[in-house]
Amino acid sequence: MDAEREALQSTAYPEVQTFCQKHGLMFEVVDLRWGIRNTEATDHLTTELCLEELDRCRKTSIGPAFVALVGDQYGPCPVPTLIEEKEWEALKAQLTTRPRDLELVARRFRRDENAVPPTYLLQALHIREARGPEEATLTSALRSGAQEARRLGLITQEQWHRYHRSGEAAGTSLGVPGKCPRVQNTHHVLSRRHSLHFYKCQTNLALETQF
Repeated sequence: MDAEREALQSTAYPEVQTFCQKHGLMFEVVDLRWGIRNTEATDHLTTELCLEELDRCRKTSIGPAFVALVGDQYGPCPVPTLIEEKEWEALKAQLTTRPRDLELVARRFRRDENAVPPTYLLQALHIREARGPEEATLTSALRSGAQEARRLGLITQEQWHRYHRSGEAAGTSLGVPGKCPRVQNTHHVLSRRHSLHFYKCQTNLALETQF
């Protein structure tokens, strides 16, 4: 979406800014790809920060507060940063036959006693700790536990989906009327008058293309 972002920045935003000024309105642009520092991204805060910013825009805007440019790339699926206690117990119970995965999950999440009900928070890796292989193993373990917990009816479809949803999908769901990602139960769906969606479909892609 680089070309679309450039067109918005160079052409669309200035025109909207001029229009708003003539009518005594303030126009502010927040691109969810701006301002995310590397430390925040690696600490799994990117999705949370984006959703919080969307929520702020929804609360402060009297008009459209969300514009989604939707293409064919789904995006990476981050590990949930927060798991409620009941859901945590259901996941952990499915990993008892995989002690190494169970140990990894228990080490990377810490119980928050101040939350009501208690929750488990994802802990950031230390600077010198290897991130890639362990991150992939953690994601696989959580997905496996969620899959079995869902099959047994211990968690809902929406809870299961959290382990397979990309940050882009979560942000877009927040802006689609009738859908809500329930991130920490603090975000609300934008109404139809507050969201605009533009879809870009690419065809004739080479089968050997790597994503």
